[in-house]
Amino acid sequence: MLPSPSPSPSPSQSSGPTKRTDPAELKRVFQMFDKNGDGRITKEELNDSLENLGIYIPDKDLTQMITKIDANGDGCVDIDEFESLYSSIVDEHDKDGETEEEDMKEAFNVFDQDGDGFITVEELKSVMASLGLKQGKSLDGCKKMIMQVDGDGDGRVNYKEFLQMMKGGGFSNSN
Repeated sequence: MLPSPSPSPSPSQSSGPTKRTDPAELKRVFQMFDKNGDGRITKEELNDSLENLGIYIPDKDLTQMITKIDANGDGCVDIDEFESLYSSIVDEHDKDGETEEEDMKEAFNVFDQDGDGFITVEELKSVMASLGLKQGKSLDGCKKMIMQVDGDGDGRVNYKEFLQMMKGGGFSNSN
């Protein structure tokens, strides 16, 4: 039987590797932005999180962005509203022509703060703390995370180890 041309999958379909946002990833990213954990992202939380990632957006543009997706009009972004924002950012980013490889290199560079090609325990702790993640509070916890992906045993994560770790679902501090 020959495959018939079919329309692109609707957003409600989640079978197979479609471009649909993974709910677990969405929740994880949402929680990174929702600093106080109240289930809503304020303009200030959005601005702080973006700045921590090196993205600077003028105040009026942030306000417009929130207004555009704030379906219930409360001036904040809840998880459902965030999904549309996140999807539009991901879609826009995909249109930039960046490959997954370039995305991974950018992500690695966020953690590799001194640009030496390695993520140290201190760099991991610094980035996790700046994102407001509880894993960034303890140097020991960060050391354990590094040890889990440190294939060559040098106490640091190189780019190759970082890629393997990202394909496996990110840093984790569960043993």
